[in-house]
Amino acid sequence: MQNKNTLHWGYIAGIVSGITYGMNPLFGVPVINKGLDVNSLLFYRYGVATLLMLAYMLVVKRQIRITWKQFGLMAILGVLFTGCSITLFEAYKYIPSGIATSILYVYPIMVALIMMFFGQYPSWKTWISIFAGVAGAILLSLKGGGGFIDWRGIALVVASGLCYTLFIVIVNLSKQVKAIPNLTLTFYCFLIGSVMLFALSSFGVHLNAVPDAVSWLNVLGLAILPTAIATITLAASSKAVGATKTSILGILEPLTAIVIGTLVFHEAFTLNVAFGVALILFAILFMILTEKKEG
Repeated sequence: MQNKNTLHWGYIAGIVSGITYGMNPLFGVPVINKGLDVNSLLFYRYGVATLLMLAYMLVVKRQIRITWKQFGLMAILGVLFTGCSITLFEAYKYIPSGIATSILYVYPIMVALIMMFFGQYPSWKTWISIFAGVAGAILLSLKGGGGFIDWRGIALVVASGLCYTLFIVIVNLSKQVKAIPNLTLTFYCFLIGSVMLFALSSFGVHLNAVPDAVSWLNVLGLAILPTAIATITLAASSKAVGATKTSILGILEPLTAIVIGTLVFHEAFTLNVAFGVALILFAILFMILTEKKEG
């Protein structure tokens, strides 16, 4: 039985994770607009994050050593986490981003269904939060417009959501993973991801250079906020409040992206976006408040 303090910090971690993940467009879009391809950007993102975390862990003398069995699990988590990013960005080549978002943010339902196989059944209140949050994410994505629906894009987004789902579930269920500090877990995920992306670029042959100093600052911001901090808090939340509730809190990501799009990139704030924001806020507040009331 989890104590209230653990739940409290678990919810805070989940909220921070969702918000920081939503900052991807803030740092990523300006660099892509300057011509850097997605695969190169993802490599620099994970590579810089890996080096920053290694430096920090050495300075503060945090645990780096893990067992070979734990390393095997970290390799799986690293592939899943990186695969989530790659498949999502590849999906944008085939279907509009709004439709991609609609499909991707059905993943809280996927998490809940998988967790049921392990005997963790969400309450009816949690299901209300799941469906309200998913509906809100779909409404947010409708601003992306229509377009021809290519089955390859749908398959890639489903794969992205499944990778993210399995990452959250493994972090929550594996005793070996739970024994690893969140900083150490995140470091190895990024290390594996960096190696994976380097290999996919034909071992550096197809990597393009970051165009300028401002772009490097954006890469640094991308590595720190929506990468390192977001993943550390994602792992912490999943361990503390469970995979299903963490996935619901993750729906703050598209909400944050919408706020950034509206305020920074001057995108339209339509009525369906307003309803989507309201549904997501309702889903998260309802879940947290009912949890406290039941506790």
